[in-house]
This record gives sequence, C-alpha cells and structure tokens, in this order.
Amino acid sequence: MMLASMLGERFGSATLLPPVEVPSDSYDGQRGQYDCARFLDLAMDARGDRVLGITSVDLFAPGLNFVFGRALLGGKGCVISIARLQHSEGGIFAGRIVKEAVHELGHTLGLDHCRNARCVMFFSNSIADTDRKGDWFCDRCRADLERIGGL
Repeated sequence: MMLASMLGERFGSATLLPPVEVPSDSYDGQRGQYDCARFLDLAMDARGDRVLGITSVDLFAPGLNFVFGRALLGGKGCVISIARLQHSEGGIFAGRIVKEAVHELGHTLGLDHCRNARCVMFFSNSIADTDRKGDWFCDRCRADLERIGGL
C-alpha cells in the first residue's frame, strides 16, 4: 500500500493497522457517528512504536461535530477516518489521507496544532482546511520535533 510505504519512509517505525472490526460500543445513534475514543484504544493496544488505524466510518469526539482523526499527544496510537475525505479524483483523496495520517502521527511525536495554515499540523475544521495545507511539517514544527527528539 502506498500509504504504508510513505509512512515508513517518513516516520521509520510507523505501523499501519490492518482493517479492524468497528467496536460495537462506539456507535452513537443520536449522532449517527462513532466515538473515536474506542478506535484510538485499538491503536494504543496494538503492537508497534507508532500505530495508525484507519476507518471508513464517520468519527466524533465530545464537543466536536466530527473529527478527521484523533491521537493522544505524545502517545503511540492514532486513528483517522476517510469518511469525510472522499473525493472523486483519486489523487486528491490520497493526498487528504496522507495529510491526516501525518497530522495525527505528528501528535504522537508530541506536536500540538500549528497556526500556519499550510503546515500539516494546522487544525482542519473543514475539508477546505485539509486541502489547503501541505503534507509535511513547517519549519517551526520541524524545529520543535528536533528539540523534543521526535524524528
């Protein structure tokens, strides 16, 4: 898979989880969405130094309408959803997946959100935000990673 190869090149020890069954207790019928916390638990429990799970179901976190993904800051696991990343053009769809995967893995390395709208660590409040940002860390975030020994 292209994503697994790219993540391996950029992060070295990143592990992409195989498709997992959707946790039955994660669905919120009133919202029609799935609580990302249960998916994050699966990633945190998996083997590997840095673990990414991907799901096709729409995720939410308390206080937010939806999330493209979630990670525990400085933790080993993260998850992204492709539900809101879909696009008829394969290149755009693949680019969105890469951006959200790198963003969440950045959180596992200890990075918080960035104010630079072109940086991959910028918080995506909409798909337009994801499309606007790049797929790698800005100079400031790279400097932060060097300082904390993240890469």
